[in-house]
Amino acid sequence: MLEMLRRQTQTRRRAVRSTTSHACGLYPAVGAASMDPRGVIIGREAYSGKAYIYDPFILYNPSARVRLASGHAMILGKSGYGKSTLEKTYVLRQLRFRDRNFAILDAQGEDGAGEWDSIARQLGITPIRLVYGAGDGGEGVRINPLDGRIPAEHQFKVLVSMMEILTGTLSSQTRFALAEAHKRAAAAARERQSVAILSDVLDALTAPQPTLLGQQPVSPEELVEWGQPAALALDSLCNSSRDLAGMFDGPTTEGIDLDARLIIFDLTKLPREGEAMPLLMAVIGPWLRFGWIKPNDRIKRTLVVEEAWHILSHRPVARLFEELVRYGRRLGLSFWAVLHHLGDLLLEQAPEAAAILKLTATRVLYHMDRDEAETTADYLGLPDWARKALADGSNVCAPGRAIWQVGSRINLVEHIRTPMEIRLTDTNRRMSETGPPEPADRRGTQAPAPTIRLHKGAAA
Repeated sequence: MLEMLRRQTQTRRRAVRSTTSHACGLYPAVGAASMDPRGVIIGREAYSGKAYIYDPFILYNPSARVRLASGHAMILGKSGYGKSTLEKTYVLRQLRFRDRNFAILDAQGEDGAGEWDSIARQLGITPIRLVYGAGDGGEGVRINPLDGRIPAEHQFKVLVSMMEILTGTLSSQTRFALAEAHKRAAAAARERQSVAILSDVLDALTAPQPTLLGQQPVSPEELVEWGQPAALALDSLCNSSRDLAGMFDGPTTEGIDLDARLIIFDLTKLPREGEAMPLLMAVIGPWLRFGWIKPNDRIKRTLVVEEAWHILSHRPVARLFEELVRYGRRLGLSFWAVLHHLGDLLLEQAPEAAAILKLTATRVLYHMDRDEAETTADYLGLPDWARKALADGSNVCAPGRAIWQVGSRINLVEHIRTPMEIRLTDTNRRMSETGPPEPADRRGTQAPAPTIRLHKGAAA
């Protein structure tokens, strides 16, 4: 009987050697390859169940497993599937790192406050509320396009963009007259030891002095004629009887702390249509670039822009933001654009918008209608499985699930929240059966979120 037994060396089989690609084909249950384990947890990869960890600054580092070309991200999808929830939980989790700062352009909300209002209250910060046509006597905050923190050459770019939003493309003669008026306004402000404002430019445009175009004399009458389109546009911003008065004409409101770790600009009282929102975007981009971003520190900053079509659909604004996004790696900036529909943008007619989208190395895609899913998949070059998943809002891309395209990696990711994050990021209470909004007199009575204090010099 013992002779029938075989030793281990006699029963051992030869190993089957294969490549990783062949092994994944032979064993489909093998999960997708992971990225870098450093960063914040987003949720889990739906098919493997592994934790999905993401940080654009870490993935930009050459030592990362997946090397990204930029730290910029684009979030697309229909309302109610998790875009706002993702950005809020991402910010809350990233704030636990010592060297992460955020600025949020909050363009959606309810009850007269933005979607970030509950988070702001829990963290003990006050959102910067921008109000349409409030003037000096209202609750609005003013941002001066000629703020001293913006270099003179960029101030002129902002002026041109604002004029083009209001009047269309400026002629070369109008640009010349506007440039001369800007120089005179800046010189007059230096003499009186103050900051130039839009009214100074309007005064210089409508009462110009003789100047030279090369060696050719230009009379005041010619300058008045050339600068008429810009003067009419500036009048709509400076004249107290005009609709756009109060937002930009005057010094920047004091008390805005650009060193805070989280800055929330509440834009919910601005109209969605018309010139107010694109005008604000044209001003706030350069203002943040030169006032918020410090070139010599080690802080990594993220700018989250909700309703980013206000940037991408206006070429003058897109030009300013394209420059900001293009130099993001040099500035230590991650730009997040949150959109509903890519198909609404005529990208072939807006090269600046197309350039911004191409500079995003991370794309997070929630459920879309079939036609929109096809358009988006074609533009981003998604595989067939992702194309089909985007259109399936009941199963594959149900609320809380999204296709993540990070560099060359494409995964289906399920976003996971803690109970406290669910409470802080709920934007459906008006439509749900969980009850009415919390009364104003009871707000703030709940236990504060276990997060860091958000003032200058705070440590994680």
